Amino acid sequence: MSAAPGADPTAGLVDVLAQVALVGGTILVLGMTAVALTTWLVVRRIRRSGVVRRNVDRGGLAVRAVAGDAPGRRLARMRLELRRSVEATGRSLAAAREQGRPVGDMPFVAERLARTASLLDEQLRLAEREPDLALKRSLAAGLDAQVEQHGRLTAQLRESVLQSGFTVGGAQLGDAGSHLSLEVDALQAWHGWYGSRKTA
Repeated sequence: MSAAPGADPTAGLVDVLAQVALVGGTILVLGMTAVALTTWLVVRRIRRSGVVRRNVDRGGLAVRAVAGDAPGRRLARMRLELRRSVEATGRSLAAAREQGRPVGDMPFVAERLARTASLLDEQLRLAEREPDLALKRSLAAGLDAQVEQHGRLTAQLRESVLQSGFTVGGAQLGDAGSHLSLEVDALQAWHGWYGSRKTA
């Protein structure tokens, strides 16, 4: 189809280029919007999961446990100790469940200890922010005994869970030893019978 007489041939080209630019710009804007939305959703999910917040908080505690005033360091160390004992208890129970070992009501007790640890952690956090140094020192001394008692209780719980594992392991070793003795006796009996037939 030929161009109309007197029509400017560049006008059609400009129209085509304008349409291409419009479509390309729209696709670019939509793509950038999709990327921005995806990034926002990922960041939101990470923040809600608490992983980043917990890691940042733990890092701050580790720094405060070695820096700052003496009562503040003591309080930060107590908070770290609480977290370590609760996490170790959770790991012990999870391992026992995976191995099919009996745990009884230990998960319920562990949950109560974890709730107590949260309350203690909140008290320690408030004491850590106390501006009065004498009061902070007094609060640290008072909370130290409670954190120590909590640590003893969680250690006892972990010991009970581990002891149940040792008992199960000892029983399994006993069974394996009995089976091995039977196999050895059978092998010796077979060897005696086979040897006597061979010489005959």
